[in-house]
Amino acid sequence: MTGDRGGEIIPAGIAPSKITSTQNTFARVHRGTAFILAIDTLIIVIFLSSLFDAYLVEFGAPQLAQVIVIIPAILGGLVWTGYRRQKGWSYWPAAGIISLAALFFALLTIYDLLTGSYLFAILLGWATFGSVRRVRFHFHPGYKAAFFEEGEDDSMDLELEEGEMFAACSSCLAVLAIRPNMLSSDDRCPHCNNKLVSEQTAAKYREEE
Repeated sequence: MTGDRGGEIIPAGIAPSKITSTQNTFARVHRGTAFILAIDTLIIVIFLSSLFDAYLVEFGAPQLAQVIVIIPAILGGLVWTGYRRQKGWSYWPAAGIISLAALFFALLTIYDLLTGSYLFAILLGWATFGSVRRVRFHFHPGYKAAFFEEGEDDSMDLELEEGEMFAACSSCLAVLAIRPNMLSSDDRCPHCNNKLVSEQTAAKYREEE
């Protein structure tokens, strides 16, 4: 990377030639986030259904639980549809659903650790990490601007020097100007401080040279 110039980051494991613009990166992250949103919404609806069944059966109204759970199911479906189609109103509700799922996963992770279910704790811990990471995307101005299609990214107007190219950080979507042949596993994003290239990718690139 050259001096303090800005630019995109090469996502670990993806060749620079396959990253053509920040919009491509946004589309990839957006598809993945929409999929996570669908899964998290389904999990929350199933959890609420079980919760309503447990409480309403005691009051002798098990049929009422089936009616009540339809409401969050419809609302969740509307948010997912709106988010997938990049409707502005769905942006923060979607982040809220994923946040709620992350909290739910985190509580289950703690419970499994306390009860000795370490395998489930690992799986739920990973689910928690993934959901939190997806929520963080929504606070990044680059992702938000791309979602709302607020014009072109000004950083793409920078003039690249010889040997430089644009790429995008797979962690925070920051835009940087990079020299692919100078990247190493020690290089980090100046915005989120995550690694730009994994050790495996850096080693593979050195072998290809």
